[in-house]
Amino acid sequence: MGAPGMTEPQRLFLVQARSDFNIFDMFKKQESIPRCHALYHLQIATELLGKAYAWRNGPTKLTHRAFVKFLKSLSSNPKAREQLGYQGQNESWTHLLRKSKPLAEQIEDLAPALAGDNPNPEYPWPPDAPTGTPVEFEFPIWTQLAETAHGRQFLKLITDLFSVAELYL
Repeated sequence: MGAPGMTEPQRLFLVQARSDFNIFDMFKKQESIPRCHALYHLQIATELLGKAYAWRNGPTKLTHRAFVKFLKSLSSNPKAREQLGYQGQNESWTHLLRKSKPLAEQIEDLAPALAGDNPNPEYPWPPDAPTGTPVEFEFPIWTQLAETAHGRQFLKLITDLFSVAELYL
């Protein structure tokens, strides 16, 4: 069992999410690995972290749209805010989460079921007549995450969320 108050399904989702996030982190550091592989693991890790949170009240429907909902819930979660170092800084915390939402939405949209005919890190696209493949595509989201202050801040937030997840899930 996980931390007190955490259900077994939450723990299971968190364990898998952390594993995928560790793979993301490892792939992120290795320039020789196509970026689609790192993005795949980031998308999965964040989705599973959102699902770990959603399972606090029991079974939840299957959806790829779990991470943005999770981030929204954090804005009113004083325990998470304090654990992540924003004690007494409601405005800074809310601003960080609000700024993170567009990147989180882009990460969610990488799931093939949400990407539709657009690029995704798993399969050639469009599904009915492929003309592109993930390993040959330069994902604009990667540039945002790796080369902008906002992207690096977003990745730091995710890293921090994983580091203390048992304390607020």
